[in-house]
Amino acid sequence: MARPGFQLQAVPLTVANNPVQVLYLRRVLSYLLLGMLVCVGGGVFAMSQPSLLALVAGHPFISLIALFALTFWAQSAANGPRAGLAYYVFTFAMGLLLAPVLYVVLSKAGGGQTLALAGVLTVTNSLALAAYAWVSKRNFSFLGGFLMVGLITMIVAQLLNAFWLHSPFMALAIPGVLVLLFNGFILYDLSRILHSPERLPPTVAALSLFLDVFNLFMAYLRILDRD
Repeated sequence: MARPGFQLQAVPLTVANNPVQVLYLRRVLSYLLLGMLVCVGGGVFAMSQPSLLALVAGHPFISLIALFALTFWAQSAANGPRAGLAYYVFTFAMGLLLAPVLYVVLSKAGGGQTLALAGVLTVTNSLALAAYAWVSKRNFSFLGGFLMVGLITMIVAQLLNAFWLHSPFMALAIPGVLVLLFNGFILYDLSRILHSPERLPPTVAALSLFLDVFNLFMAYLRILDRD
């Protein structure tokens, strides 16, 4: 039986030797780090406002629709003067959406330790992947189609398990697969940033990585929070 012939090609990186690309990479990382802080701030703010927390938790579909609208705005504004504003509004909204999850986890015994461990695993995982992408100089752009198919499959699997199957095995297996899937997304997006920086505005590149890291954190949190 023929086996698929995926080949990893080492493509020379010019970022370290190009001041413009170094500046671009710094801007992306700055947006990413500040966006994470804004997200945390949004979560803390929502948890301090019971009415807002209840609103977000009680209307998840409306919250998701608003989030998709903000995503579209952040992408469409990426080349304009409001690029930074749209990006930070989006990350703050992600914090609001995360707040009900944080509230439930923190209400449990050992919830703080669970959150801390999920955060440590996410940061360690992300930094290890970033180091690997930088040192290996490999182009992971070939993963794009495979990752998108995997993401759609996981969305369908989660919906089926939530509304029909109710399988404890799938409830445990899906977050594990999501960890692997978003590891792949981080490598894919890092590869796009390192090898083709001219194609992505800094806020769009940061937004892609932010969503990868955010979803990786959520997957780790689901694995650790099994009560």
